[in-house]
Amino acid sequence: MPTQKTTNPMAKPGNRDELIKTSRGVKFNAGFRIGATPMMAQYLEIKEAYPDCLLFYRMGDFYEMFFDDAIMAAEALDITLTKRGKHKGADVAMCGVPAHTADVYLARLIKKGFRVAICEQLENPAEAKKRDGSRSLVKRDVVRLVTPGTLTEETLLHSRCNNFLAAISGVSGDCAIAWLDISTGEFFLQCMCPYTPGSVAAVLARIEPGEILLPEKLHLSQEFQQVCGEWVQELVPLPDIRFDPTNSRKRLEAFFGVATMDGAGSFTNAEFSAAGALIDYIELTQVGSMPHLDRPRQISDSTFLEIDAATRRNLELTRTLSGEKKGSLLATIDRTVSASGARLLASRLNSPSTEVQKIRARLDAIEYFVAESASRARVREVLRECPDFERALSRLTLNRCGPRDLASVRDGLAVAKEIKTILAKKGELLPQAINSALTLLDCHEILAKLLGRALKDELPANARDGGFLREGYSRQLDELRQSGGESRRLIASLESKYKTSTGAETLKIKQNNVLGYFVEVSVRQSDRLDDHFIHRQTMTNAVRFSTHELARFARQASECGQLALDLELR
Repeated sequence: MPTQKTTNPMAKPGNRDELIKTSRGVKFNAGFRIGATPMMAQYLEIKEAYPDCLLFYRMGDFYEMFFDDAIMAAEALDITLTKRGKHKGADVAMCGVPAHTADVYLARLIKKGFRVAICEQLENPAEAKKRDGSRSLVKRDVVRLVTPGTLTEETLLHSRCNNFLAAISGVSGDCAIAWLDISTGEFFLQCMCPYTPGSVAAVLARIEPGEILLPEKLHLSQEFQQVCGEWVQELVPLPDIRFDPTNSRKRLEAFFGVATMDGAGSFTNAEFSAAGALIDYIELTQVGSMPHLDRPRQISDSTFLEIDAATRRNLELTRTLSGEKKGSLLATIDRTVSASGARLLASRLNSPSTEVQKIRARLDAIEYFVAESASRARVREVLRECPDFERALSRLTLNRCGPRDLASVRDGLAVAKEIKTILAKKGELLPQAINSALTLLDCHEILAKLLGRALKDELPANARDGGFLREGYSRQLDELRQSGGESRRLIASLESKYKTSTGAETLKIKQNNVLGYFVEVSVRQSDRLDDHFIHRQTMTNAVRFSTHELARFARQASECGQLALDLELR
């Protein structure tokens, strides 16, 4: 029984009477689903909406891929290509990756230019069975598109570099570029008036975006093809309507919850067009789960030194002529000890300020830390403990987080408080730039204490693993844990009881995901177990049984464990 049809505005129109192969996926028509099993019909319907992506289709503990997706993924990832049944008389190609290590495979696919649609199970099999009986099909749908410019996971990002998503738009002779980093919330705009091909190339060379959105009419322009020659792999042409300035303004106002964007600056139609296209694309790729973003900040040509692409390349500011980061000016001078500090240094080196007052303020701050070696050493020592809570916050807003992201916020606030304590002792001796930073620094005492009281010191990577809240934080949670622990202790005591009553020295109580808890004895001693034991499974060297008593304690332990996990997640 297929899920409700998913529509993807990025899907390009085509001939629906045939199977259209693309470099990044397969487009299926409705007729292709005729005769398919219910599960395969569901897969094909979802895949039809995302023809330009590899579809990671969740099946239990694995993401599976089929047909041409499987062939391309198996080759790109160097994993085994197998098959699952037949469709229209032909074998169905299939490959898969474990869900718990999916990030590793996603990173490799993204680097090779693929886009991936993550299709999750929206219910568990028990819920589906309760709804439609034994032949039920679990509901599934795409919950996110993973693209080079919309990454948030630590394993997919370089901690010391921004990962910008950019959009270019031209309206009424003006040209503008908007760019943002979904993992940090930074959002910028720059209008190039008058427009020159070199100005666009210079901005792209400065920000090095992972993806560049642009309207189809601009993408088809021969002049623009020459401008973006070295960025052709990053270009993502979209329908012109997605860059409509009026609709883009409304998108921005709705996203930031304001009646008008006038308070953020005086934007041109080209700037509205580019910025609104970014918001539209994020909403599409994140399937409605929107991140926190700063208000867009206008960048003026007069505020920094614009360096053309050729000069930037020859100066080897961030990369050498061979494309390596090692050996560049940035790699040579970078002594930062935190990820956010490294990104800030790279940003300042890429965009050297031309504002005299700002330059002097920075030099005053540097002079202070050169002179105050003790303060400098102490601050650097504290900063070494600073997690990348800028990106942790982004994952939290997208509900793509784990307990360690909450801990990053906790630990980051502790670092902020410590730095404020160290520097505040100097009082009036501090230069204006540092004083201003301390004034703005809010250590959020209440939140920091709450997270410190709630979270354990050692935390699992995934919230679904449970066990991340401290004892004493929730009386109800402690009671559930105690009940579950008592049931597990009773299960453990049964082993000794059963050994004594049967005389089977090899008897052990074990657990797995298929049978749950069970009694296992060697084949040689299995005849010692009476009718009290219920046969479950015969292995080569062992026989497995259950008992009503064991089943009751196992059910109590499972129910308490699930209730405890649900409570922790809430």
